[in-house]
Amino acid sequence: MSEAKKILYYALGISALVHIIIIGLLEPEAVTWLIALVIVVLIVFLWRATTGRRGALFTGLGLAICILAIAWAVVFYSGLDEDVEREKLIRFQAPPPILEKNFDLAKQPEISEVQMEMLASMGPPDIPPDITGLADVTAVGSDLLGSVLPSTQILGAFSGAKAEELSFDQVEMVQLSETSAPVQEALSLRQELLNVGDLDYGRYQAILIQDPENKKNIRGFFNMTIIDYDLADKNADRFPTAVEELMRYIRDYSKINARIEGTTIRLSDRNLAKAPFIYLTGNNAIFQFTDAEKESLGEYLRGGGFLFADEIRKADPDEGLAGKDAGVIGTSFDRQFKALLKDPLVLGNDGDKWQKIPKDHDLFFSFFEFRDGPPMGGAPGGNVFDLEMLELRGRVAVIFSDLNISWYWGDPTADARERGLQFGVNLIVYSLTQPGGIANVSQFTE
Repeated sequence: MSEAKKILYYALGISALVHIIIIGLLEPEAVTWLIALVIVVLIVFLWRATTGRRGALFTGLGLAICILAIAWAVVFYSGLDEDVEREKLIRFQAPPPILEKNFDLAKQPEISEVQMEMLASMGPPDIPPDITGLADVTAVGSDLLGSVLPSTQILGAFSGAKAEELSFDQVEMVQLSETSAPVQEALSLRQELLNVGDLDYGRYQAILIQDPENKKNIRGFFNMTIIDYDLADKNADRFPTAVEELMRYIRDYSKINARIEGTTIRLSDRNLAKAPFIYLTGNNAIFQFTDAEKESLGEYLRGGGFLFADEIRKADPDEGLAGKDAGVIGTSFDRQFKALLKDPLVLGNDGDKWQKIPKDHDLFFSFFEFRDGPPMGGAPGGNVFDLEMLELRGRVAVIFSDLNISWYWGDPTADARERGLQFGVNLIVYSLTQPGGIANVSQFTE
């Protein structure tokens, strides 16, 4: 073999060996550059060694290029498989949270000593150790509203009425079911709300719980509402102490915590709808009610409210009650009041259906018994002997009196005053317990 052929064969073998080593050890990008360099060196070397026989040179180069192409294809496709496999093994894991200064958020603001003293001074007042020293000064008018403690200044004069007794009722805990809804606050009052005084926080104006076996064993609370109107003379058309004394009598002789709600309100007051019982009096006043007041009164009466209206007369030291035409039919107050009720904005035709209250009506037996009808001492010598009422869907909504019932309540010198006060209790109890009234919770507890 000639020396030139040996050199050619050695060059081809060395180039193939170098190519295989490069492919196995280096990255594809480096392999590309090294192969290109080897090819250039090989071409230069072979070009010089094959002078006059260039056909063999091109044959060898073609063979090398084919082998390189095959090897490159193998490497390329095998690399794709590795990339796919590598992608399958990739997992993304969230980094752990940074817990730097995590307790700084829980720091409480510092309070200075001055602030601590101020907070301490704002705490609830101390309860006196002897609560039996508290006196009954809850009535407005005869007794000023306040409280009297031992060894302290008295804020109001005593009227001599029996002091209210503190009652601590045992309350039975009741397990509510999971299906209890907000309406359950009105359910089972006879069993769950053993201490009805707990409900007396402004939302309710009266709640009475009756004993079916004893009509006098009725307990609860009641807030009386007094109506004021334009052109009402407070000396002639109102009897301020009447309601105050009646509330006191109810507290003394029943288990009802009765009091006056505020002073007076107008018929247009939005709180009218919450009052279960409203009280209106007059003598020679002139009615001038606005349309808004009339509509409010009509909505109140149709919605379950109760109105007691009484034409009042005050005793005169010389002429007594007889000289003031007490208990006479057809007076100015009588005509104006009945015209108001039948006004289209109030009750319309329903306001003209007056009935005399018969002596066997439940009103006369709701607490005390009045077998002879209403007391007549407030209207001696008059020609009216009965109370009148208006019914709406079977419920008594209005009771009108020409009999001067309020005289019994407000005048300590009234004849047979005890019976007049007892009738006032009947009036309150009946109006609050009759079906359909605002305060009759028994309709929700059946």
